Amino acid sequence: MNKEEYNLSLRSFFSVVGLPGFILLMRSLIMALISRQRSFSEATAVDASASIQILLAVLAFGAGVYYFFRNPRLRVLLFDSPLKWFIVYTLWCAATALWSVNGKLSLYRAFEVLAWTLLLSALLTHLIERLSVYQVITWVLYYAVFDILTNIFISSLRYGIPLFSIATLANEQFRSTTFFFLALLIPVGWLIKIIILPISIFSLSNTAYAGIAGGLVPLVFEKGRWRRIIIMTGIIVLIAISAVGVEKVLLQTIFYGHTGIGSEYTTGRDKIFDAAMQNAIENPWLGKGFVAGEMGVIKLRSTLMSVHNGFLSALVGTGLIGLFFLIIFFIRLFLCAGSKYLPPELKITFFSSVILITVHTLGNPGIGARVYGTWLPAMLVATLICVVQQYYKQEAYNIQTFQEDMGKLRSTLDLQ
Repeated sequence: MNKEEYNLSLRSFFSVVGLPGFILLMRSLIMALISRQRSFSEATAVDASASIQILLAVLAFGAGVYYFFRNPRLRVLLFDSPLKWFIVYTLWCAATALWSVNGKLSLYRAFEVLAWTLLLSALLTHLIERLSVYQVITWVLYYAVFDILTNIFISSLRYGIPLFSIATLANEQFRSTTFFFLALLIPVGWLIKIIILPISIFSLSNTAYAGIAGGLVPLVFEKGRWRRIIIMTGIIVLIAISAVGVEKVLLQTIFYGHTGIGSEYTTGRDKIFDAAMQNAIENPWLGKGFVAGEMGVIKLRSTLMSVHNGFLSALVGTGLIGLFFLIIFFIRLFLCAGSKYLPPELKITFFSSVILITVHTLGNPGIGARVYGTWLPAMLVATLICVVQQYYKQEAYNIQTFQEDMGKLRSTLDLQ
């Protein structure tokens, strides 16, 4: 893999994005300025912050629709890739407004998901027509760094959080960990690696660590230095755990900040899971309304904005039917990441990234729920995988068509 292929100037990062990229970059700035911690009682309130988010969603939807009718590549992406199933899931989310406990909330949140899905798809199809595949990947990583740094600096100014502290690392876990394998395995610049990788490693997020561990598994089966590094690291970790003691390690990692080890000392997700399942049983097939159906569950914790599990959010809000569409999307995304059309180095990177996204979905607010938490970073990476796979698939088709045309031409000349 040639590092030069990934070169992208700072000027190009801003100048090549078009309207979709401009809206996405502005969102990072605006969300960092207006973000705040909201309690459960404010979850459905419409204040200045919510109004700005609604406006951004409308702009994203408008730009997405405009590019949808203008760009044939975008239409192919949405109708002939895993994103097709996510669009179906989103439309079903909108349909749940008909029987939702809060129809307006379900309809708006479904619209918001559709709007940002269209915008990300429009942006990446716009970029793939102007940059190389490798430069598009670099652009996505530069965006991750832009989003992280923007939030760090603005949060530091607003709340007095030190620029580089444990609090900073923990706050940026959603924006960094999703891009971990892209930053780790792609030969991009040092700036990307020294920002994304340390924040991911020191995020203190058990879900992120589980996702990273899961994503490392495919690398074990790859020949080369990564296999040796992972095996040696695993041996060192096992020796360290044996020397220190399992209980002490657990208290300093999974149960950090707690007084003991066990389900009673967790963050309470077991109780959230039980409550969510009780809600799901009440209307198993259709759900109780996208997002709105979760309101009865998150009353258990005033700081929660979702049930912290995208699949569980789908089950509670959209029922087994919605959950089926979401699972199909993830299955197709795994198949897309392992596509025969992708170069080997991208195949392993994308596959590890999908594993990480899936674990995030299982343990954090993200895909399957409202646009919050890991949703946008995860959908950006998922859309990138779909766009790149579509690009190489089209290239393979073009080569095959060219070879067939040349074969026909030779046959014609031979007959003459």
